[in-house]
Amino acid sequence: MKSDIYFEQVRASGRVFSFLGLLLGVTGGSVTGVAVKGLIGDPLVTGGNAVVFYIAFSASSLITFFVMLNYLMMSLQVSKDALEIKFGMKSETIGRGRIVGVRVAETKSRMSRAMSQGGRRLSKMWTVLGVGSGIELDISSSRDGARSGKTRTWFVSSREPGKLCEKLELLIATSSDSPQ
Repeated sequence: MKSDIYFEQVRASGRVFSFLGLLLGVTGGSVTGVAVKGLIGDPLVTGGNAVVFYIAFSASSLITFFVMLNYLMMSLQVSKDALEIKFGMKSETIGRGRIVGVRVAETKSRMSRAMSQGGRRLSKMWTVLGVGSGIELDISSSRDGARSGKTRTWFVSSREPGKLCEKLELLIATSSDSPQ
Protein backbone atom coordinates (compact mmCIF):
# COMPACT_ATOMS: atom_id res chain seq x y z
CA MET A 1 0.00 0.00 0.00
CA LYS A 2 1.25 3.47 -0.91
CA SER A 3 1.77 5.97 1.85
CA ASP A 4 0.76 9.41 0.61
CA ILE A 5 3.17 12.25 1.13
CA TYR A 6 1.11 14.83 -0.77
CA PHE A 7 -2.23 14.99 -2.58
CA GLU A 8 -3.71 17.87 -4.57
CA GLN A 9 -6.91 18.16 -6.56
CA VAL A 10 -6.32 20.86 -9.19
CA ARG A 11 -9.59 22.35 -10.43
CA ALA A 12 -10.35 25.00 -13.00
CA SER A 13 -11.69 28.33 -11.81
CA GLY A 14 -15.37 28.87 -11.14
CA ARG A 15 -15.59 31.11 -14.21
CA VAL A 16 -14.62 28.26 -16.52
CA PHE A 17 -17.17 25.95 -14.88
CA SER A 18 -19.83 28.68 -15.13
CA PHE A 19 -19.16 29.38 -18.80
CA LEU A 20 -19.18 25.71 -19.80
CA GLY A 21 -22.27 25.07 -17.66
CA LEU A 22 -24.04 27.95 -19.38
CA LEU A 23 -22.98 26.63 -22.79
CA LEU A 24 -24.19 23.14 -21.88
CA GLY A 25 -27.50 24.55 -20.63
CA VAL A 26 -28.11 26.59 -23.78
CA THR A 27 -27.28 23.79 -26.22
CA GLY A 28 -29.08 21.09 -24.24
CA GLY A 29 -32.07 23.36 -23.63
CA SER A 30 -32.28 24.27 -27.31
CA VAL A 31 -32.34 20.64 -28.40
CA THR A 32 -34.92 19.75 -25.76
CA GLY A 33 -37.09 22.81 -26.44
CA VAL A 34 -37.18 22.30 -30.19
CA ALA A 35 -37.89 18.57 -29.74
CA VAL A 36 -40.77 19.22 -27.31
CA LYS A 37 -42.21 21.95 -29.57
CA GLY A 38 -42.11 19.48 -32.46
CA LEU A 39 -43.96 16.85 -30.41
CA ILE A 40 -46.79 19.06 -29.15
CA GLY A 41 -47.26 21.46 -32.05
CA ASP A 42 -45.86 22.52 -35.38
CA PRO A 43 -42.13 21.68 -35.53
CA LEU A 44 -39.72 24.61 -35.72
CA VAL A 45 -37.34 22.72 -38.02
CA THR A 46 -38.24 19.91 -40.41
CA GLY A 47 -36.63 17.53 -42.88
CA GLY A 48 -32.91 17.77 -43.52
CA ASN A 49 -32.63 20.96 -41.47
CA ALA A 50 -33.96 19.11 -38.42
CA VAL A 51 -31.36 16.37 -38.81
CA VAL A 52 -28.54 18.91 -39.10
CA PHE A 53 -29.90 20.91 -36.13
CA TYR A 54 -30.24 17.90 -33.83
CA ILE A 55 -26.84 16.47 -34.77
CA ALA A 56 -25.05 19.83 -34.36
CA PHE A 57 -26.61 20.77 -31.03
CA SER A 58 -26.38 17.25 -29.60
CA ALA A 59 -22.71 17.02 -30.62
CA SER A 60 -22.05 20.44 -29.07
CA SER A 61 -23.66 19.31 -25.80
CA LEU A 62 -21.65 16.08 -25.75
CA ILE A 63 -18.37 17.86 -26.52
CA THR A 64 -19.01 20.43 -23.76
CA PHE A 65 -19.83 17.65 -21.30
CA PHE A 66 -16.64 15.76 -22.34
CA VAL A 67 -14.52 18.88 -21.77
CA MET A 68 -16.12 19.41 -18.36
CA LEU A 69 -15.31 15.85 -17.30
CA ASN A 70 -11.80 15.60 -18.75
CA TYR A 71 -10.08 18.99 -18.77
CA LEU A 72 -11.23 20.80 -15.65
CA MET A 73 -9.91 18.56 -12.86
CA MET A 74 -6.59 16.83 -12.28
CA SER A 75 -5.31 14.96 -9.25
CA LEU A 76 -1.66 14.87 -8.22
CA GLN A 77 -0.47 12.32 -5.70
CA VAL A 78 3.06 12.03 -4.39
CA SER A 79 3.81 8.82 -2.52
CA LYS A 80 7.11 7.47 -1.23
CA ASP A 81 7.64 5.68 -4.56
CA ALA A 82 6.19 7.85 -7.33
CA LEU A 83 4.28 10.84 -8.63
CA GLU A 84 0.88 9.90 -10.01
CA ILE A 85 -1.03 12.29 -12.29
CA LYS A 86 -4.67 11.61 -13.19
CA PHE A 87 -6.26 13.96 -15.69
CA GLY A 88 -9.58 12.88 -17.15
CA MET A 89 -9.05 9.67 -19.09
CA LYS A 90 -5.25 10.03 -19.02
CA SER A 91 -2.95 9.05 -16.21
CA GLU A 92 0.78 8.78 -15.70
CA THR A 93 2.91 7.34 -12.92
CA ILE A 94 6.52 8.50 -12.69
CA GLY A 95 8.79 6.42 -10.48
CA ARG A 96 11.01 8.24 -8.01
CA GLY A 97 14.21 7.18 -9.79
CA ARG A 98 13.09 8.78 -13.06
CA ILE A 99 12.54 12.26 -11.60
CA VAL A 100 15.78 14.17 -12.13
CA GLY A 101 14.80 17.73 -11.21
CA VAL A 102 11.88 19.92 -10.23
CA ARG A 103 11.33 23.68 -9.97
CA VAL A 104 8.45 26.10 -9.60
CA ALA A 105 7.50 27.31 -13.07
CA GLU A 106 7.06 30.93 -13.99
CA THR A 107 3.36 31.80 -14.04
CA LYS A 108 2.24 32.18 -17.66
CA SER A 109 -0.65 31.30 -19.84
CA ARG A 110 -0.57 27.92 -21.57
CA MET A 111 -0.13 29.51 -25.00
CA SER A 112 2.80 31.72 -24.00
CA ARG A 113 4.42 28.77 -22.21
CA ALA A 114 4.10 26.59 -25.33
CA MET A 115 5.39 29.30 -27.66
CA SER A 116 8.29 30.67 -25.60
CA GLN A 117 11.55 30.09 -27.42
CA GLY A 118 13.82 31.43 -24.69
CA GLY A 119 12.65 28.95 -22.05
CA ARG A 120 13.02 25.21 -21.81
CA ARG A 121 11.29 23.05 -24.37
CA LEU A 122 8.39 21.23 -22.77
CA SER A 123 7.66 17.75 -24.06
CA LYS A 124 4.34 17.41 -22.23
CA MET A 125 1.95 19.78 -20.51
CA TRP A 126 -0.52 18.62 -17.87
CA THR A 127 -2.58 21.81 -17.66
CA VAL A 128 -5.98 22.62 -16.24
CA LEU A 129 -7.97 25.43 -17.89
CA GLY A 130 -7.57 28.64 -15.92
CA VAL A 131 -4.61 27.49 -13.78
CA GLY A 132 -1.41 29.27 -14.81
CA SER A 133 0.83 28.20 -11.92
CA GLY A 134 2.67 24.91 -11.65
CA ILE A 135 5.99 23.12 -11.70
CA GLU A 136 8.47 22.04 -14.34
CA LEU A 137 9.53 18.45 -13.92
CA ASP A 138 12.69 16.96 -15.50
CA ILE A 139 12.20 13.25 -16.18
CA SER A 140 14.82 10.74 -17.29
CA SER A 141 13.63 8.92 -20.40
CA SER A 142 15.45 5.73 -19.42
CA ARG A 143 13.13 3.34 -17.58
CA ASP A 144 15.78 2.11 -15.15
CA GLY A 145 16.20 5.58 -13.68
CA ALA A 146 19.75 6.06 -14.93
CA ARG A 147 20.66 9.72 -15.11
CA SER A 148 22.59 9.17 -18.35
CA GLY A 149 19.48 9.02 -20.56
CA LYS A 150 17.78 11.96 -22.24
CA THR A 151 15.81 14.26 -20.01
CA ARG A 152 12.31 15.43 -20.89
CA THR A 153 10.68 18.45 -19.25
CA TRP A 154 7.00 18.40 -18.34
CA PHE A 155 4.82 21.20 -17.05
CA VAL A 156 2.29 20.17 -14.38
CA SER A 157 -0.41 22.61 -13.21
CA SER A 158 -0.70 23.16 -9.48
CA ARG A 159 -2.49 25.67 -7.25
CA GLU A 160 0.30 25.22 -4.66
CA PRO A 161 3.47 24.78 -6.76
CA GLY A 162 5.86 25.57 -3.89
CA LYS A 163 4.46 22.82 -1.69
CA LEU A 164 4.39 20.28 -4.56
CA CYS A 165 7.96 21.18 -5.53
CA GLU A 166 9.10 20.69 -1.92
CA LYS A 167 7.52 17.21 -1.74
CA LEU A 168 9.04 16.17 -5.08
CA GLU A 169 12.49 17.42 -4.00
CA LEU A 170 12.12 15.18 -0.95
CA LEU A 171 11.20 12.28 -3.26
CA ILE A 172 14.28 12.95 -5.43
CA ALA A 173 16.52 13.08 -2.36
CA THR A 174 15.24 9.71 -1.10
CA SER A 175 15.74 8.14 -4.53
CA SER A 176 19.39 9.21 -4.66
CA ASP A 177 19.97 7.97 -1.09
CA SER A 178 18.57 4.48 -1.54
CA PRO A 179 18.31 2.05 -4.47
CA GLN A 180 14.92 1.31 -6.03
